[in-house]
Amino acid sequence: MEDMASSTLSAEAGNNVHNIPTGTTKDNALASNARLHANKPFPIAGDKSNEKNTSRKFYEAHAKNLEAAKKLVEKYVSSSEEEDELDETKILKALYENYSDRKEDEHLLAKTASFLENILHSGSATCLICIASVKRTDAIWSCKHCYCFFHLNCVRRWANDSMAQRKVQERNIQGYYNHLGEYVPPKKEKALHWCCPQCRREFQPNEKPATYECFCGRETDPLPQPWLLPHSCGEICGKLLQPNCSHKCNILCHPGPCPPCAQYAVISCKCGKSQPKSMRCLEKDWECQEKCNLLLPCGRHKCRQLCHKPQQCPPCSQKSIQACECGAESMKRQCCERKWQCQKMCSKLYACGIHICKKVCHSGDCGECPLSLPRSCPCGKTKKVGPCTEIIDTCGDTCQKILACGQHTCTQRCHKGSCNLCLVITKKKCRCGLHEKELPCSKEFTCETKCKQSRDCGIHSCNRKCCDRNCPPCNKVCGQPLSCGKHKCQSVCHKGPCYPCGQQSQVNCRCGKTRKSVPCGRERTVRIACLELCKIPSKCHHVNQHRCHKNECPPCSQICGLPNNITNCGHICKAKCHSSVKVSSKSNSDTVHIWEATKRTEYKSLPHPRCEEKVLVACIGGHEVEERPCWNSKPNSCQRLCNRQLPCGNHKCTLICHFVPHPDNMEAQQGCMSCENGCNIPRPSGCIHNCPRPCHLPPCNPCNVVIKTKCHCGLMHIIYKCCDYYNNQGNETEMSERQEQLKSCGNRCLKNYSCGHRCAAQCHAGPCPETNNCRKRLRIYCECKRLKQEISCDKHRSGLTKLMCDENCLEIIKKSEMSRQMAEESLRKQEEERNRLEVEQFEKRFNKRKHKERKSVELKEKRVINWKLLLMYAGIFSAILLAVGLAFYEDH
Repeated sequence: MEDMASSTLSAEAGNNVHNIPTGTTKDNALASNARLHANKPFPIAGDKSNEKNTSRKFYEAHAKNLEAAKKLVEKYVSSSEEEDELDETKILKALYENYSDRKEDEHLLAKTASFLENILHSGSATCLICIASVKRTDAIWSCKHCYCFFHLNCVRRWANDSMAQRKVQERNIQGYYNHLGEYVPPKKEKALHWCCPQCRREFQPNEKPATYECFCGRETDPLPQPWLLPHSCGEICGKLLQPNCSHKCNILCHPGPCPPCAQYAVISCKCGKSQPKSMRCLEKDWECQEKCNLLLPCGRHKCRQLCHKPQQCPPCSQKSIQACECGAESMKRQCCERKWQCQKMCSKLYACGIHICKKVCHSGDCGECPLSLPRSCPCGKTKKVGPCTEIIDTCGDTCQKILACGQHTCTQRCHKGSCNLCLVITKKKCRCGLHEKELPCSKEFTCETKCKQSRDCGIHSCNRKCCDRNCPPCNKVCGQPLSCGKHKCQSVCHKGPCYPCGQQSQVNCRCGKTRKSVPCGRERTVRIACLELCKIPSKCHHVNQHRCHKNECPPCSQICGLPNNITNCGHICKAKCHSSVKVSSKSNSDTVHIWEATKRTEYKSLPHPRCEEKVLVACIGGHEVEERPCWNSKPNSCQRLCNRQLPCGNHKCTLICHFVPHPDNMEAQQGCMSCENGCNIPRPSGCIHNCPRPCHLPPCNPCNVVIKTKCHCGLMHIIYKCCDYYNNQGNETEMSERQEQLKSCGNRCLKNYSCGHRCAAQCHAGPCPETNNCRKRLRIYCECKRLKQEISCDKHRSGLTKLMCDENCLEIIKKSEMSRQMAEESLRKQEEERNRLEVEQFEKRFNKRKHKERKSVELKEKRVINWKLLLMYAGIFSAILLAVGLAFYEDH
């Protein structure tokens, strides 16, 4: 909590005061800042107007920092104060100032406050497993149900041991055979689990903690920050408040349960008749003092209850005369109990007109006579349907109903009423299974043997007669001494270590003015925050400024404040007080007894350390002014470059900071170097030749180097001067045109357009211009190559690549198709004739010889040649050949 207070102060001051040490007092801090402000500025090289502006801005910022430092020193609290100097009561009171005093919240607030109070101090909380203190840097695990926290390693070991013991018990619990040779099965055990050491809440094996998390579970392995609550991530808790009101906890990550909701809302009452008003979130269902006055379900009376939700009126509490269901009696009863039955039998005749209804008071018709329905004999073996006047007797057969024992049947004849008890003699075992005896089946057998099995505590035996091995839990008091050594455990007998002592004891501080109630056994480790100053005389020249404490006084953390007589510089010693320092020294072994300690401690006054007061020291070259300790205030080189302007006007002195007669002047002085460089003025863009002159001021002479290179088309060599080609006069367009003209040979370009014709422009760089303006002539043909036409290149590119065939072309194509078909038909006939001849030769060769018959001579008719058709075909064929030849000639 002290660290949180110091961090708050540091946040108020911002980033303006980072150089104030932890132990700096108010007067010394102001004096130090005043000395810094009183020093005169050291001139910086460059323009004098810039120097004035820079100095002015520097001192404005310095004045703001000085004011912030004064405010911080006025509110400054040393971080070396002990944690027990804080008032936890005021801190917790400020934390809960937003919560009103409600009796329902007191237990929850008290529980949260106790958890916070236990964790504020390092080592104040106790782990119930190892009975050791839980420190700030220890990894812990917090139970989500009882909020008690333990060491992470202790809980993991506890869970592993618990599950291992249950596994061993399950392995050892087996079935056994009793003295009668009967097998007794084992008991069913619970599923494997482990319990919280505090609340005994059961957890599954997969819920065993594996990582160290903060209280809200948002951060894993939180680092111990000095300004945060131990084991906390420092973020907003964010858990849903209980009971669930849809709001979340706005306190920083904290132990224990979240406090009740402190938010307010403007809400109307339950019935909605009153005006809305601001109420606590937990009290949003508030009631006004007006009555409901709605008609109750009885239809006679109105609701007299105070404000409640609509349609939730309580039952009518008025009394009125109401008749029973049968209407025979009337009496004064509650209005909400409108249906009731008297104790009179109905006694109305059924439809048969003979039997009467034996039902108790009821409403409506009595129904049919139950004796007119299908009936059976008492044992249920025979069924019969007859008039209601006929009496059904017993059947005379054996009853054979299952008796109450569930094993034997009734041996009597069919009878009315319930069966008798089972009187069959059987061998029965007692509950523990050790003894056996012949008894009637309806009687239970218990022996007098006492159970020697241990109860769940593992210490006391059961001692119950004829126990069925389901021993009851142990009800004796534990009585073992607790860790405090004063009291005994009053819990029921249990396994494992006892809970810490719940008694309280009073502990006084050293001066006796402050008391505190602590758990029994924690008197030695408790820390009491006494607000009184320590009354032990101080060993140094300062006045005590620490509070009442235990043991020895802490070392003085104040500033020495005496003049430093070691360096004789006149400054005040700002080191930590060294007038009385605890020093260990070895005693003489000859004079000391063997059982006495060889090391002894004593308080000595140590000399002043070297003066660390900051003073302004300038370097020997006049480049910078820095703050140095008083003991190291001799000026020396700053190891920066001299950077003074040389006579050439282009370069500066590159020597390391050296002594000069006039540090304020940034011109070359005695001791600076002389310029030995050549010209370093940048040449025109593209020129790679150096200026032949030594280092000089701009401009340089034009570059007259002759450059020989090929033209754009690569046919001729071009010679030009470097200054003409890389001339920076004009804009970029003019420069590019000039360079293009210098590298052009003036001949026609050798490249071709995308259409295949030669470029018409002069020698140039890059792609050819005006590729879409080509006007060269070319020929196009129809599909049969008969028609042709000359067109320009741009029309051909636009899509005019062939001509359409006319009627003559179509007629020629048709005739050529007919000739082709006739030629195919003649070839087909020749192929058929050839196949026929081959078949005849095959049959003639391989078939049996038949009787030779006289050959019949067939006279073939002479065909008449159609000379006109032959001439027409010849003309068509010659025309086709002529068209193909002309087309071939035009292409080449």
